Amino acid sequence: MMWMGVGDSSGSPKPIRIAVVGEKGSGKSSLIMAAARNTFHPNIPSVLPYTNLPSEFFPDRIPATVIDTSSRPEDMGKVVKEVKQADAIVLTFAFDRPETLDRLSKYWLPLFRQLEVRVPIIVAGYEVDNKETTKQTSIEQITSPMMQQYREVETSIQWSAQRLNQATKVLYYAQKAVIHPVGPVFNQETNVLKPRCIAALKRIFLLSDHNMDGILSDAELNELQKKCFDTPLVPCEINQMKKAMQVKFPQGVNERGLTLDGFLFLNTRYIEEARIQTLWTMLRKFGYNNDLRLGDDLIPYSSFKREADQSVELTNVAIEFLREVYEFFDNDGDNNLEPHETGYIFETAPESPWTEAPYKDVTEETKDGGLSLEAFLSLWSLMTLIDPGRSLEYLMYIRFPYDPSSAIRVTRKRVLDLKEKKSERKVVQCFVFGPKNAGKSALLDQFIGRSYDDDSNNNNGSTDERYAVNMVKEPGVVANTDKTLVLKEIRIQEDGFMLSNKALAACDVAIFIYDSSDDSSWNRAIDLLAEVATIGEDAGFKFPCLMVAAKTDLDPFPMAIQESTRVTQDIGIDAPIPISSKLGDFGNLFRKILTAAEHPHLNIPEIESKKKGSCKLIKRSLMAVSIGTAALIAGLASFRLYTARKLS
Repeated sequence: MMWMGVGDSSGSPKPIRIAVVGEKGSGKSSLIMAAARNTFHPNIPSVLPYTNLPSEFFPDRIPATVIDTSSRPEDMGKVVKEVKQADAIVLTFAFDRPETLDRLSKYWLPLFRQLEVRVPIIVAGYEVDNKETTKQTSIEQITSPMMQQYREVETSIQWSAQRLNQATKVLYYAQKAVIHPVGPVFNQETNVLKPRCIAALKRIFLLSDHNMDGILSDAELNELQKKCFDTPLVPCEINQMKKAMQVKFPQGVNERGLTLDGFLFLNTRYIEEARIQTLWTMLRKFGYNNDLRLGDDLIPYSSFKREADQSVELTNVAIEFLREVYEFFDNDGDNNLEPHETGYIFETAPESPWTEAPYKDVTEETKDGGLSLEAFLSLWSLMTLIDPGRSLEYLMYIRFPYDPSSAIRVTRKRVLDLKEKKSERKVVQCFVFGPKNAGKSALLDQFIGRSYDDDSNNNNGSTDERYAVNMVKEPGVVANTDKTLVLKEIRIQEDGFMLSNKALAACDVAIFIYDSSDDSSWNRAIDLLAEVATIGEDAGFKFPCLMVAAKTDLDPFPMAIQESTRVTQDIGIDAPIPISSKLGDFGNLFRKILTAAEHPHLNIPEIESKKKGSCKLIKRSLMAVSIGTAALIAGLASFRLYTARKLS
């Protein structure tokens, strides 16, 4: 039979913690003593100290620490603590005391659920051996209803002083349930593999299908066997497996070898035949943990260690790989990856990474909800920017063929970009600030091709951060030089600043949007600029800032253009960029943001404060002065910024 090897490939020396819990007189301490010493002691302490069982004690060569627990109500706090720290629980009852069995389903199992303890549970029934005892029912019969209700119970075993080997088996099953858990891989109600297990097995199959013909040949099967179990298959074993498959599941094998469906069927049979350790040995060898995700040890976190003002981008190697993936799954070549085609890409991943925030609905979609190549690459760029570990993990799921660390690069520090007066970042992150109802949400919507909605402005007071990402093309420039722009709408908090210094360090360019028809919106935007620039300056992070005059389809407030031009000129940044989301007129804003990022020494407000107190002084100045006329507004705005600039 195929897959002859047994054992855990993780090699972890950490002992597995097994807590033994149950009613008084249900055999907790006796079970531990019988298993550890292979002898039965009728008179033992009420609660044993921790019992350490060496790796040689178990077939999987992993040590265990067995924790006895008290049955006294006053010790319940200690029991709860041990249960929460356990990797597995052995729940005991005594055959000659039916009330101890009833307490399992009426008290202990509901308690574990209430405590949100999600570890495998083994039920151990202690049988008192005497001549008057007659076995009329098996443990399977009396525990079956409980196991139907509580799926966390892996199995039930009975033991006695006359069957000491069964006591050892109880602890082995508890350990086995931790090392080779059924829950993550198999649905016991429907008797089918769970989606994440299928995804992992598909990935293993495709990685093992070296000639990519959709079949595992005899040679490929043998190589997989050696990789997982260090033991080759002999031809008669392969032929035996094929003959059995032809009888039980004909579509699982053909003249060239094992199909993907056959591979899945084979692994399902291992579980049904209580050989789940075979499946888990293979999963462990390919790096999967109990959640059926790739373990952290496979992700090269050291490759993207960075300072606060550095970012992470995809390399050309990764981008070219993703282009090939896109073209392969875009079957009709129409530059529209339909939702089901995107699903095919992530069939070998635990799930699609883009179905929830912050990736859901952040890029431009086609009419049928599909993705262009540009949108597809933009999503990968965003994921790499804000969570490079996740990006590398998913590149590995879709079988990136090279060293994962070659897929990403860490950009130069922004302080060096300032010194060199240029930035070569291919992915630019722009923080979008602005008061409520200034037009931030409408701007992000338009950036990713959504139609203007008057009601979208009602979301501008939301406290949720939101992203929008897209590629910005430059006329007459080769496509491969297109840059990706990430707009991040910053949450509004009227009672204080909304970003930490570290979070602000990730900003390449900041834009401050205001409603050009509302002078109070302009005042708040200027306050935000002064506050952001001052905090950035004090923290040692400088970045270009741009003012954006939104809603130019409305009548501007008096002196709006003169005032805004004078203030921006006074502090050394460009005049406000006029836009109208309603009219779809953006005055080349997105290209101007990228240009500002490319020249990071320009458009930095001349605010030289070294104290956070300057922002408070700005606000006090506003409260103390009336802003009844446009001329006074202009003078006050300049005063606020000059004050912030000159304080030190």
